[in-house]
Amino acid sequence: MEQKHGRSYGLIKKIIAAGKMDKTELLEKIDVIFAVGGLTAEDYTEVTAEIDKAV
Repeated sequence: MEQKHGRSYGLIKKIIAAGKMDKTELLEKIDVIFAVGGLTAEDYTEVTAEIDKAV
């Protein structure tokens, strides 16, 4: 079965890759996006782990 990512997943991945925000800014934005349903729980876990590695 194919996993469907939340609406904002691709955009967040691009923002992380660009490296133009610090960790705190990214986490605050991702928390808001998750709260309004723009990310699945799995996506949230994945992108926060990527932030820890990237920043």
